[in-house]
Amino acid sequence: MKTLPTIPPLRGLLAGARRTRHAVPKIITSIPALAAFLILVAATFSLVSLGPFQWPPTTSSSSPLSGAAPCDMTRGRWVRDPSVQPYYTNATCAFIEGYQNCMKHGRPSLEFLQWRWRPAGCDEGDLPRFDAARFFELLRGKSILFVGDSLASSHVRSLVCTLSQVEPPARSPPSGGFERWRFPAHGLTVTFFWTPFQVRWRLTRGPPEAVGPDRQGEVFAGPSDIHLDEPDPRWLPAAARKHDVVVVSASHWFARPAVHYRRGGTGGGAASNGTVLTPEQAQRAAFRTVLRGLAGMEGWEGTAVLRTVAPTHYENGGWFDGGECTATEPADPEDPVPEMAGTEREFYRAQVEEFAAAEEEVARRSGVRMRLMDVTGMMLRRPDGHPDRYGHGGGEHEGFDIDCLHWCLPGPIDVWNELLLQILARR
Repeated sequence: MKTLPTIPPLRGLLAGARRTRHAVPKIITSIPALAAFLILVAATFSLVSLGPFQWPPTTSSSSPLSGAAPCDMTRGRWVRDPSVQPYYTNATCAFIEGYQNCMKHGRPSLEFLQWRWRPAGCDEGDLPRFDAARFFELLRGKSILFVGDSLASSHVRSLVCTLSQVEPPARSPPSGGFERWRFPAHGLTVTFFWTPFQVRWRLTRGPPEAVGPDRQGEVFAGPSDIHLDEPDPRWLPAAARKHDVVVVSASHWFARPAVHYRRGGTGGGAASNGTVLTPEQAQRAAFRTVLRGLAGMEGWEGTAVLRTVAPTHYENGGWFDGGECTATEPADPEDPVPEMAGTEREFYRAQVEEFAAAEEEVARRSGVRMRLMDVTGMMLRRPDGHPDRYGHGGGEHEGFDIDCLHWCLPGPIDVWNELLLQILARR
């Protein structure tokens, strides 16, 4: 195992005015693309009420661990393990983006990396560490596609960085919206497609087609036209033709201004003559379309994985008014499950319910395997895993200072690969 790089001296912290978590944000008149990429919905989630997190009755993330009796891998607690080492660092992987690179930007302690997830009621203890050789074996000669926003991008980079310690990949320049890493010795291709909504969409005052991540500032400012009952033709057909596993996610962008289109009418919070749809209603409709689209793809016999919401952890305000996430360790397992922002809670509920409906539909036909990768509860207990002030260098944040939405790499989201491996191994 490679040793960790030396952490540079702690930079001075920028002071921010402390306000309540329910403070109303200032009106944003212009947002640079980079700032919008980092903030996404942090502003929105500082507005909504909080409520207790509730687990769904069952999930597809329940699975045997190495032949043990079935247990629920999504429920459990984080256990300190000083012996654990990260799968990679910023010194051993070149694919970490700046806003994820907490080591580079001076995070003063690496203790947040010394925690393992221990599922509840599992005889074999901690969730098994990610086994790159096993992953390569399962997906030899195959392709896995991740579809979503910047959090999906973080998941892709976590996986690619971990696999790169075994075989350095060949990275292809983005083409047609797809970014690829190929591992030729193992016959594996990892692909990422950026989209904030997953269904067909476009900027209301933009080109006729959807734009790419280089124009996220415009998408953040909105409005966007979102066709809730039409799968995105840019990536869904490609999933059937070229990919064996498809991992979908992304919910936060539904909180941005939009006009929502359905067959027979429109609805939206901006310039609409139809019924106004809440972000939760729009997100639910979109996931229904996407999941049933994957379930019903003609001739496809792959695996569709839905990764649930990863919560934000802003305290004492939002990204715009002194909010922060200064925790240095996971939430105490003896304490009640932490509260989750109301909109995030409803996004999660919709994902679980729409997945169950799509899974039931698949049960009536052969071919597609549907899997739910429920990370919400485990990530809710990791307020210590965000970049906070260490997602940028001095003067590089273009007005955005503190990030409690994204996650450090390496960091807690590396457990998503451990969970993904267990799910894919369960054929």
